[in-house]
Amino acid sequence: MIHRSYIRLQVKPHRLIALIMLFGIVLMSACKKDESGGDIQPEKTGVISGKVVAPNQRTPISRALVFISTGNQFYSTYTDINGQFNLTAAIGNHELQVQTGHGDKFRTIVPVSITENQTTALSAPIQLNLVANLAFISGSYDKIETILMDSLGYSAASLNYTHLQHVSGLAPYDAVFINCGAFNAFVNYNTDTALSQYVTGGGSIYASDFSMNFLTGQHAFIACDQNRFYGFMPDSTVCSRRTGTISVVPEAQVVSPELQQFLGKNTMLINYNLGTWERIQSINNNVWETLVTDPTDQSPLLIRTNRFNGSQPPAAIGSTDTSRVTICHQVPNGNPVTITISNNALAAHLAHGDVVGACNNPQQRGWVYFTTFHNEHNGMISNDVRKILQFMILNL
Repeated sequence: MIHRSYIRLQVKPHRLIALIMLFGIVLMSACKKDESGGDIQPEKTGVISGKVVAPNQRTPISRALVFISTGNQFYSTYTDINGQFNLTAAIGNHELQVQTGHGDKFRTIVPVSITENQTTALSAPIQLNLVANLAFISGSYDKIETILMDSLGYSAASLNYTHLQHVSGLAPYDAVFINCGAFNAFVNYNTDTALSQYVTGGGSIYASDFSMNFLTGQHAFIACDQNRFYGFMPDSTVCSRRTGTISVVPEAQVVSPELQQFLGKNTMLINYNLGTWERIQSINNNVWETLVTDPTDQSPLLIRTNRFNGSQPPAAIGSTDTSRVTICHQVPNGNPVTITISNNALAAHLAHGDVVGACNNPQQRGWVYFTTFHNEHNGMISNDVRKILQFMILNL
C-alpha cells in the first residue's frame, strides 16, 4: 500500500494577495524587454567640457546655461564662476546651446560629438554671442556702455532724448540702458507713454541712480508721501530719495540665489563715491524683487521687476528673428527652465508638456532693473560691482 502524505499550508488571504503581487513584479522585471525584443540597456553617455567667454575673449561667463536637447531627453548644466562646464549627455552628434537669461538675447550654438565613457574637451572657448539689439543713453555720472563694450565686448547703439519721446524710437531695441544723469533727457508725458508701451511689449530697461526719474517721475528730494510728477511706474511700487552719502558698504548682502551663483559668494563691496545717490525708501515686494540689500538697515540696493503692465497698448519690440521661440521647458524631477529653441523643435517640446513663454514671466513683459550703484565715468568701481553690472546686462 502506498501512503501519500500531504502538507497543507494555511495562508491568510491578505498575505496570499501580497505574495501574488510580489511574484508578478519579479516576473515583469525579469521579462521586461524593449520594443525590439531585447533587454533594455542603460543609456550610453559621455562628457563634453569647455569654457564660455564674452566676445572680448578674456571675460568668463558665469552661470550660463549649457544644454543639449534631443527628441526625448534634455541634458543641462551651468558654468562655474570661471566659465567652465562639464556636461554629461547621450553619445552621438548634437547641437550644444549656451545661453544667459532666457536665451533670447544672448546665446550660441555649436556642434559637438560625444563619445561613450569619454570626456571630450572643446579645443577653443565658446563665445557667447549677442543676438538682440541693445542701446544706451549717455549720462553725466554713469557709463554702463563701458561695461557692455569693453568688459564684455558687445555692441550697442547710442540714443538721445528724442528716442524717448515716442515708442518708435525704442522699438528696434530689445533692451535700453539709461545712465545716471542721462544727457538732455527729461521725463514728461511722452516719455511715460513710450516707456510704458516699450516695457509692456517686452522691452527691458536698465536704470541707475538718478535715472529713477524715468521710472517714478521727477522728485529729487520730495518726500515719499507726496505725488511725483510723471514716471511710467506707479509711485506706490517704489520710492527713493536722494539722501545717499559718500560711503563704503563692505559687505552688502546678495540675497538673490542666482546672483550668488553668478558671483560665487553672498556678499559684495560697494563704494559710493558720489553723494546724494538715490536711496530706496520703500518698495512693494509684490512688484519688485530685491537682489542686493544694505546690511545696516536691509534697504534694497538693487531691484528688478517683470510685472509692469501698462495701460498703453504694447508695441512690437526688438529684433525680428521669427525662427526661434522662447519656451518653458519642464524638467522631470526638477525645476522648469526657460530656453529659446528653433521653431522646428517646438512641436516636439509641446508634446512633452512644455509651454510657449518664459517660466518666470507669464505675461512676457520686459525686465526693469534699478541699481543705486553704477559704473563711474572714471571707472573707479569694485570688481564686485563690475561683475554685477555684467550680470544685469546678460540677464535682461
